Amino acid sequence: MLNNREISDRFEVQINTLYNWQKSKPKLYAYLQHADYNKERNKEINILLEYYAKSINKNFNVEEIHYIINSDINPHTIEEIDDLHKIFITLEAKNLSIKSDFLLKIYDKFHTMNIIEKYIFYKRVYKIRDKENSYSKDKIELYFKEYILN
Repeated sequence: MLNNREISDRFEVQINTLYNWQKSKPKLYAYLQHADYNKERNKEINILLEYYAKSINKNFNVEEIHYIINSDINPHTIEEIDDLHKIFITLEAKNLSIKSDFLLKIYDKFHTMNIIEKYIFYKRVYKIRDKENSYSKDKIELYFKEYILN
């Protein structure tokens, strides 16, 4: 649990304000006191997800992942991630007549993934979109090694 000085330093809030919030906004004050716990808990969850990712064995190829990274698909909720296959095919409906085999293979791969595999996959899509300005074959293989066909 963080003390007032630590909260003040970490969140740039004056100590007098914290004393005021202790009485006027007790839920906010309690949340700030436990911010280190929340951070530690999220860290543990991320470690578990990375551990789980090592057991994933999917058969995407680099071209498919590159296409997904460049697509407009952008789920924000767990429900949207769970429906990733439906969202993907809806967004790509206009391209089905041109690339039907290619797109349906991606759809099938998304459809067979469980929600945790989809979540990890899409977190990596977000990460590569955010950090990289080009998506070379090597970078895609690095970010998505568990998902790429060996």
